[in-house]
This record gives sequence, structure tokens and C-alpha cells, in this order.
Amino acid sequence: MIFIRSTTTTDYREYTRYRLMLRADFQNRCAYCLTHEFYNGGEANFEIDHFRPWRGPHARPDLKSTYANLYWSCSECNSNKGDKWPDAIQYESGYRFVDPCEEWGDHDLHWIFDRDGTLTAITRAGEYTEDKLMLWREMLQHHRAQYFRDQDELREIEHILMQAIDNPSRTELLRRLADIRARLQPPVYDRPRRAT
Repeated sequence: MIFIRSTTTTDYREYTRYRLMLRADFQNRCAYCLTHEFYNGGEANFEIDHFRPWRGPHARPDLKSTYANLYWSCSECNSNKGDKWPDAIQYESGYRFVDPCEEWGDHDLHWIFDRDGTLTAITRAGEYTEDKLMLWREMLQHHRAQYFRDQDELREIEHILMQAIDNPSRTELLRRLADIRARLQPPVYDRPRRAT
């Protein structure tokens, strides 16, 4: 998956003002683990990550409010990433964070997603990212495995419905189909805002 960024005409000094735009650009998903907000406690459990850290040993404070350096991230991936950044030798050797906003950063180019929810890194960037962000977390494995099961069931039900228009269980199949589609494309809920 690659995320396409909007073109912003406003340069905010405070990076948090980009929050709504980032949510939209990243399709309400974590840039790193791809988990939708719905499955991770909603928008309140998502944060703005600085792809290139603005603090720490490899700090780039000049990028703190640069939109192209901001990524929508679940709180756990953001916490795991923290201020980590590869040193120059690691970076040149390919050990770096996968950048899902660049063509080379498509998740499918860096991991094999197995049906049991595990993933296998097939590049150095995939290996580095998986290790630093702990993309092997049990919750993520469970979520990925469920996604595969949902896709299989969706195809199976669609096939049954195409074969038998007068199927007596058609209503039940259509209900199951709607449930599965809702899990694959969950709704978006905004955090309640306090009145100012």
C-alpha cells in the first residue's frame, strides 16, 4: 500500500494543525502497521509521527512542521519508532524505515504477508522496520489473519450468490456479506471535541 499525499498550500508552524489532513491522506490507517483507526481505539489512539525525527541523535528540527515529514500513526507504532533513525552506514546498506509515501515503500515490496497473520521481511528496509516498530505484535498478527479469512469468506459468498439467484438463504448470505464488507472497510469515528 502506498499513500498519496495532498498538496498543501498552507504551511503551519504548529504541526498538529495538519491532523485532519493527515487522517484523510493516510485513509484513517497507520502508515506503518496499516491498522485502521476503528480497530485501534479510534482517532484518539492515533498520533502524528515525524518520519525523520525532530529530536534525538539524528534530529532534523527543521522538519518538525514540514507536511511531507508527517505521518499518521497508531500510538503504539509511534511509541515504538520514537526518535529512532538508522545511522549513515545502516542507511546506505538499506537498513531504514519503509516509507509508504514513496513508490519504493509499498508494503508489498518489503514483506510477505502470510495467511496466519505473520509477515516475513524480504528486504533490509522491511527487516529494519519490522524490528524497530515491532510489526510482529500478536494483535497485528490476529488482525491480519482475520483480514485474510474475511476476504476468503467474501469471495465464497459472492460466488454462491452468483450461482443461485433463488437460494433460500439469500437474505442471510446478503447480511453476512454486508458484515464482512463492514469489517474490511470499517466506519470512521471522530473523537468528541470539547467546546472552546
